[in-house]
Amino acid sequence: MRTYDVQLTDGSVSLTHEINVATWETASVTHIDSFTWGEEATGPETTVRALHTDKAFFLQFHAEDSEISATVTELNGPTFRDSSVEFFANPIPDDEEMYFNFEVNCCGTFKLGWQEYGWQEKEIGRDEISPQLADEIDIATSIPGQTRQPKPNDESWWVAVRLPVSTLESFTGRTISIDQGSTWRGNFYRSGIPDPQKATWNPLDTPKPEYHTPEQFGRLKFR
Repeated sequence: MRTYDVQLTDGSVSLTHEINVATWETASVTHIDSFTWGEEATGPETTVRALHTDKAFFLQFHAEDSEISATVTELNGPTFRDSSVEFFANPIPDDEEMYFNFEVNCCGTFKLGWQEYGWQEKEIGRDEISPQLADEIDIATSIPGQTRQPKPNDESWWVAVRLPVSTLESFTGRTISIDQGSTWRGNFYRSGIPDPQKATWNPLDTPKPEYHTPEQFGRLKFR
């Protein structure tokens, strides 16, 4: 099981692609590099950095991509079909069997859901974030516009995200801690590319891409 250290920063976190600015240079870097479903052990590179303050959780993704595309424009739409990245997490692993899934495409359109472990097998629904709460989440990306068609010179894209703890608490109805010493269970994913190139941070042993596998989440430790 992989572990990622989410570093505390007291400064203002810029939603940028830069990694050598005062805040992001302190973040640990990890790679979405477990290619379970293809014949090759490697694929397009995707890196992740995360930080936290006492009020918010921050993510920065960099993704190699030779066919950058996005067609989904609606909140909570099927962004996994686009060039996209995902972050799933159980923020209260000792007491809860619930987790959220945050999925954002290269243009910044996202989905945020909240569901029980095994919700698909139980045939139960899941909550999706409202437009009002979604407006509290800040996203910056390198791809302008709401949609994107692939271009011959496509090489990469990035997205940076601010998830306020107060927004997550309002959405989930739970008290969520990102204090130093807290631990979440979670995983990072790469989507929107052919199945053989789909990748995860913590390895999965599923026969096909199945990201709703919270029992195989890694650990995020807040430092």
